[in-house]
Amino acid sequence: MSARRGAVRAAFWTARWAACLAVPLLCLALWPRAAQAVEPQGDTGAHDPTLLIDGPRWFVFTTGPGLQRLVSDDAGQSWKRLKPLFEQAPAWWQQAVPEHRALDVWAPKLFRHRGRVWVLYSISSFGKNRSAIGLASSDAPDGVWRDEGLVVASGASDNFNAIDADLHAEPDGRLWLSYGSFWGGIRLSELDADTFRPRGEPRFIARRKGGIEAPTIVRRGAWVYLFVSYDLCCRGVDSTYNIRVGRARSVEGPFFDRDGKAMMEAGATLLLAGGARWKGPGHQDVVGDWMVHHAYDAEQGGKPHLRMARLRWSDEGWPELVND
Repeated sequence: MSARRGAVRAAFWTARWAACLAVPLLCLALWPRAAQAVEPQGDTGAHDPTLLIDGPRWFVFTTGPGLQRLVSDDAGQSWKRLKPLFEQAPAWWQQAVPEHRALDVWAPKLFRHRGRVWVLYSISSFGKNRSAIGLASSDAPDGVWRDEGLVVASGASDNFNAIDADLHAEPDGRLWLSYGSFWGGIRLSELDADTFRPRGEPRFIARRKGGIEAPTIVRRGAWVYLFVSYDLCCRGVDSTYNIRVGRARSVEGPFFDRDGKAMMEAGATLLLAGGARWKGPGHQDVVGDWMVHHAYDAEQGGKPHLRMARLRWSDEGWPELVND
């Protein structure tokens, strides 16, 4: 490639990414739809991953001590680990969730808003619903972070679990927080765009007695898609997690699967289940045509690793996996 052609190409992509970062909702339109599938290499140990694309650099934050951070400088091909986000626990954690352990932080969600990078995260104890979703922000994913406090909490008397947060921005500027694990199902709250605190009455948008958690909401044209994880994680090769999806005309629902069954009645279309090597895929995040998730590697004793799947969309508007 000539130097001039290379400079023109670099300028083109710089302009694209600048527009995407300035208006995050444009990312779906700007994402290179012909991108090839990726088999992540390097330090890929991860659970509950979330993806942020920052120009040529990709960041994945995951469950782990202090909130784990991975970075790729080659569009997701190879990964290395950065220092954890938290070096010490914010004071409010112990009051909100007394059973929470040290720097055990779960299920982050990365996003950009008004010139800063933000992350929602969860603190809890396994199998309990005394939990809390917190917020932190930074100038850059690999920068210095500050804690922004409690967003929403749940207690033993509540019929929901305040973990597994997802942030969705609608074209009209309204922000929506979805979250939930087991109990009453997936809950939805509108967030104030200035404070990131809930306003209005929350509602349930999906439920299932056998296990449902880890929502991800994505708009594509006139449809709003709700991705969820069914069944059980965290059991290594015995994990039964699988990724499912439904859609609605509004972020507030009602959501239905491909057969027309309501997600409030356990309807959800299977998108990805475990195979011979990669068991229990789940806790997905969807950015453009990419879906990141974790799965348990049967060749490494069931250790969880970062996985990346590319999506395409059927003529009827349903996401499907690209197998190339």
